[in-house]
Amino acid sequence: MKDAESDVSGLRLLAVHAHPDDETITMGGLLALCADRGMSTSVICCTDGKVATIFDPEYAAKEDEIRPRLKEIREAELRRAGEILGVSEINFLGFGDSGMAGTETNNAPEAFWRADFDEAVGRVVAHIRRFRPQVVVTYDGNGGYGHPDHIQAHRVTLVAVEAAYHAVYPDLGAPWRVSKLYYTAFPRSEVRRIAEMARAAGMKPPFGEADPDSLDFVTPDELVTTRVNCRDQLSRKREALIAHRSQLTEEFALLSVPEEILREHFSDEFYQLVFSRVPTTLPETDVFAGLTGEASPPA
Repeated sequence: MKDAESDVSGLRLLAVHAHPDDETITMGGLLALCADRGMSTSVICCTDGKVATIFDPEYAAKEDEIRPRLKEIREAELRRAGEILGVSEINFLGFGDSGMAGTETNNAPEAFWRADFDEAVGRVVAHIRRFRPQVVVTYDGNGGYGHPDHIQAHRVTLVAVEAAYHAVYPDLGAPWRVSKLYYTAFPRSEVRRIAEMARAAGMKPPFGEADPDSLDFVTPDELVTTRVNCRDQLSRKREALIAHRSQLTEEFALLSVPEEILREHFSDEFYQLVFSRVPTTLPETDVFAGLTGEASPPA
């Protein structure tokens, strides 16, 4: 029999994301780490991503041909990335991509931003009750950087996590209580550190010269609770990023920097613990802290 500290066979993580590639950019290392630890993972993708900008030069050169197939292309890219990261299952909610904030596509009838909220929550509740995750991860209230679909994913997930445990949506399975909820995070101090390293190397900071406090995708350091070392998963995270060919070119920061530099200086992913129904000690180095028989494993 396994002891309490090593028995992770029943632990499951659910990630709720807006578009294909969000899962890899924000938490590809954690997903791969869970697979390495024998934990089951499920990724929900809320939209089809079909109105996104096409960045791959070959695809962009034949956009008239690619655009009508972009939904299928991006679904296939996500499935391939999931295979690389060892994701146990991928589920598509089937809503339309709303596009960036303020664009006309926000008003499309099928856009996730305009979706019936009760219906959207119910779809996530059904997955929570079926998959029975102890840990759920999504975005903060700004959706990471203000994208309407990310904000909607945040709203839907928060309500679904609570609704899954209560006597609502009675036809969607037996109630399930999530133990821990997290938001993905990008600490302000990391933005400053990256900018300083770039300047020291004679390069322009990747986020420009703006004050980190003014960047809408930055998380105040005091809100960041959890730092997960993904050094041994970096190569697979990069491979999964490459799988999202339509969206990420070799100029993307995590692909343009040599892997040995990433392993030495940028091997961590960051999260904000929203609530925990199990005892844990902050700061954490494991999103499953409190569920594996110890408050948090050593870094």
